[in-house]
Amino acid sequence: MSEKKDQISDEFEIHSFFRVLNQNRDKIWLWQKELVDGKRIVQYGIVKKVDLIKQVVHIAPNSSKGFKFESLDEFFFYHSQKSLAFKFKAREITKEMMIVPIPKSFHKLSSDFLKNVELIEKENEEQFKHLRGAPRVQPQGDQFVSLVRVLPDNSYSKLEIFSLYDISQGGMGFKVEDPSEFDIGEVVEVKNINEKEVPKLMIGEVVSIRQQESERSEFKVGVKFRD
Repeated sequence: MSEKKDQISDEFEIHSFFRVLNQNRDKIWLWQKELVDGKRIVQYGIVKKVDLIKQVVHIAPNSSKGFKFESLDEFFFYHSQKSLAFKFKAREITKEMMIVPIPKSFHKLSSDFLKNVELIEKENEEQFKHLRGAPRVQPQGDQFVSLVRVLPDNSYSKLEIFSLYDISQGGMGFKVEDPSEFDIGEVVEVKNINEKEVPKLMIGEVVSIRQQESERSEFKVGVKFRD
């Protein structure tokens, strides 16, 4: 955390911060220093309970897939609106909940922290345009894509709806609010564009998850359609 500017160690201020997070349901960034298969797991969390007697907070995952972290060691907590961060070792973690000790202090970071530290690969249309077989078209106005996930046993998930970012003959992009909502290699089948059923079978594989430059709390999932 080399970007720290100063430190906040007032107990009342720290407790108040967590109480406000619990009330407002602000999303917080969570990640670990340790890489898993060469990749960093980054997820959003939401403070669900503040226990001042036990000096812990209970954090739930924002993603419908739950937490993907496997170890308790060396987590980073970052609240982007206030640019506050701290390191911690989780007391307990399951798919549905993480128990985090209330820290003795916070680090106040630069407001440019997320610009300078690339937790999630940032979207760059020009960089990847030459790799596409057909140009992507961005829809005019708000448009949506309805899809199902193809599960490992070849069954289907429930229908989900996302904002459409762009689409072409070879693939599409849609927006999600959590970088861990989809996994690279996950297979999806498109059912509808807006409310119109697609005219042919459209199955694709997730090939990228990138942070939107214009809106840092949104992420673009890139899908390549199968031939």
